[in-house]
Amino acid sequence: MSMEMYVLSERSLTSIQDWQRSIDTMGCAVQLATTVPFAKLHGALPVRLGQTVSHFECSHWDLGDIFRTYSKVDFDQRWKYALAFRWGGDFDVAFSAYVAAAAYAEAVGGIIFDCQEGALISSQRAIEIANDIKQSKPVLEAAIRAVARDVVQKMKRRR
Repeated sequence: MSMEMYVLSERSLTSIQDWQRSIDTMGCAVQLATTVPFAKLHGALPVRLGQTVSHFECSHWDLGDIFRTYSKVDFDQRWKYALAFRWGGDFDVAFSAYVAAAAYAEAVGGIIFDCQEGALISSQRAIEIANDIKQSKPVLEAAIRAVARDVVQKMKRRR
């Protein structure tokens, strides 16, 4: 399952380095790759979280598409820019995406539309979600392993 959110803003950053400075100011260990110019972001954005290298998808997005797709959401105003974030079920990637979105929103004075919550959230709320993901990761991974073991055992019994 794919997760997504958008940072909506009246202004845009001009470089990933500026975005990284905002992440660093928040004190988070997320490092964005600087190999792609910010203006050309479209697709996988490599990130490093400690020793873990991964990516989430990040693209400049059409606001009209967002407003049409989520027509029942009150977006407070007609924003000028949207930066889209997408990722799969990886906990570290989810953490990185929420931190990156929070830092970007802080840097541009924007707001985050969290599609899973169906609501606008603050950068502070995005950091809370990121921290919840980080703290829940060991328990959730253990539960997933337990379910996978049960499925494998049931499949072996059916043979």
